[in-house]
Amino acid sequence: MISVENIEKSYNSEKVLKNASLKIEDSEFVSIMGKSGSGKSTLISIMGGFLAPDSGRVLYDGKDIFKYNDSQLSSFRCTKIGFVFQAFGLIPTLNVMDNLLLPSTLGKSQSKEQREYILELCKALEIDTMLKKYPDELSGGQCQRVAIVRALSYEPSVVILDEPTGALDSAMEKKVMELLVKINKEKGTTIIQVTHSERVASYGTRIIKINDGEIA
Repeated sequence: MISVENIEKSYNSEKVLKNASLKIEDSEFVSIMGKSGSGKSTLISIMGGFLAPDSGRVLYDGKDIFKYNDSQLSSFRCTKIGFVFQAFGLIPTLNVMDNLLLPSTLGKSQSKEQREYILELCKALEIDTMLKKYPDELSGGQCQRVAIVRALSYEPSVVILDEPTGALDSAMEKKVMELLVKINKEKGTTIIQVTHSERVASYGTRIIKINDGEIA
């Protein structure tokens, strides 16, 4: 279970998150919604261990991740969490396949089965013909699909996605969301997504609203 307790976060004295608290059970598919600037991306960056709060706690199975040292926190992010950034986070000097295999160089195992699973995901999202291309040769929507496959590739127990379909057309949006639903149901993966879209949010099993840094 993930427990976010009384999180506060400010930038330049402007409070972005105000006493934010929520609980997410294992294998839930949660959609977080709110207007631009409401604190959604800051919240999931803290939940993913990429940004420290000013105060409060984030617990995974009862352990406060911000009490980890740098090595422990890095290991947590590399083994527990699959994260899809809004800016995709692809390495421009690596081709698509090397970007997809990058997690294996950061402490995750790589095997024949994993490579086969990556190819299966690539086919599902129609990027299997692009594996030798570099990010600057891809469209925004193609880069987004690569980032999603990379987050799913090593079968993390939690996947966090920041606007996962923002660069996709409606047909590909449907394929991405159906794939996430399938992985959530078949593998028991906990999925947390931030989205502006009511349609995308409806694929989740629960919707959490955030407004001006406060969780409704």
